[in-house]
Amino acid sequence: MSDRFAVASESSAAVEAAREVLEAGGSATDAAVAGVLLGCAAHPASCGLGGGGAAIVWDPRAKKADFFDFREVAPLGIRRADYRSKHAAHERRGVMVGVPGLAAGLWDMHQRAGKLPWEKVVTMAADALEQGLPLSAYMAQALVWNATWLRHDERARSLGPHDAEGRVGEKLENPALVKTLRSLAAGGKDAFYSGPIASDVVRTARAAGCRMTPAELGQYRAVLREPLRTKWEGLEVISAPPPSGAGLVVAQLLAMFPKADLRALESGSGPYVHLLSEALRLSYADRALVVGDPAFLKTDVRLALDPEKMRARRARIRLDATTMPELPSISESGTLHFVAIDVDGGVVSVSASLTSMFGAKLVTEGGFALNDALSDFTIDEYGQRVHTRGSNFARGGARPVSSLAPTLVLRGGEPILALGGSGGLRGSTGVLQVLLAHLAFDQPLPSAVAAPRFHVGGGGALKLDPGLAELEADLVGRGEVVDARSPNFSAVTAVGVRVVEAVRVLDPVFDPRKGGAVTVGHGVEPPVVVTKAGARP
Repeated sequence: MSDRFAVASESSAAVEAAREVLEAGGSATDAAVAGVLLGCAAHPASCGLGGGGAAIVWDPRAKKADFFDFREVAPLGIRRADYRSKHAAHERRGVMVGVPGLAAGLWDMHQRAGKLPWEKVVTMAADALEQGLPLSAYMAQALVWNATWLRHDERARSLGPHDAEGRVGEKLENPALVKTLRSLAAGGKDAFYSGPIASDVVRTARAAGCRMTPAELGQYRAVLREPLRTKWEGLEVISAPPPSGAGLVVAQLLAMFPKADLRALESGSGPYVHLLSEALRLSYADRALVVGDPAFLKTDVRLALDPEKMRARRARIRLDATTMPELPSISESGTLHFVAIDVDGGVVSVSASLTSMFGAKLVTEGGFALNDALSDFTIDEYGQRVHTRGSNFARGGARPVSSLAPTLVLRGGEPILALGGSGGLRGSTGVLQVLLAHLAFDQPLPSAVAAPRFHVGGGGALKLDPGLAELEADLVGRGEVVDARSPNFSAVTAVGVRVVEAVRVLDPVFDPRKGGAVTVGHGVEPPVVVTKAGARP
């Protein structure tokens, strides 16, 4: 009677789609394809076919984790002058659009680990979308925030109503995207990278200043990379390698703080928050110096994990002082995370993103928004040298550094936890805090995810969730610059794996900050679905 499968996501539509695929005999990867496509249709502010992402896929037979990088790529014809500001003029916002990678990434994942035919899986997503998807509280708020744009952009109206306030639960319909998904189902990834859909993508992007060519779109390839691996307290933590900076941040913090040191502090106390915040600032500085597209940057990121260096860094952190290093600008917000585990033990942890909310705010005739991923290139002078120009400057053909954080934890060579986050840099720091709460302090996974979190922004200031606001005076006394008023709309999504008396128990969890859903297939009984739209921000 071991649990057969489990799914968790910020989108209830994604979970429903994945459940149907798993009930039909699909793998975790099949579930991820349908779930991500439908989740992006339900949350087009966060992700979509016009964006990219990253995923960790665990093969239970080979006992191996693969990392799929389908991050967007800068067109070869870009000009550095376009990136002197992350806020391009409205009519020039296409300069931030990178060549989209989501379709290629999902296709490659399916080719490697899918069980059901691609056409069947994508058609199931298209059929569900054709019936309409419930408007979530998070998506309703995103639409309200962007009401002016939605009101004046005819194509944008396919993503949702501009007057979304008070309409949570109403059905979203997007006939143009249904048609796009049916084309993708019939033609595979080639239907996206050539033909009418490709022409639509290029035409829409170039009309707003993008220099993407049809050939560049047609030549896009997802990259299979070796994930970043860290040993910690008898566990193996597998996370994102460059061009994501999230894996380095997680690995460095784990290397600096053994479990005994953490348990000597009270979780969520002033000293605990301060020590981790100081460590995060130093890790962000390393991220700026050593993380970039591996095709252009030959630095081995593992050198930044030298144990002696990490111990020395930990020893320099003071409890009574704060160091505010100059840090590069990092601002991402449009991401959705999805986790699935199947009956055979296959695991997928996948993040899909447009980078900012609604990406570049350019909507195709096919019913999806285009990314603004190139805003993730470093545009300030921190860490840039006269000759090398730094690790993450804007250049044609490069993939900008991201905060995508799909993560997998193994004990004895078997998965015990799969998770990831949304909310840009907040997502990756959220993943770290959930890992520590669950693995170092033995908090149940739902409590670890729901607990109040803190965040160190790119400027170095410390942001606190309301549940930690009482620490403000203590932290200010330690030299911290504290903001306890900024809302937190990031989310961590996770599925834990436990074995209780030889029975496998799966614990899927969504984050109450954004809402979502989970489902578990128990033995031979029908699956139980738990869903919550989430309180309105």
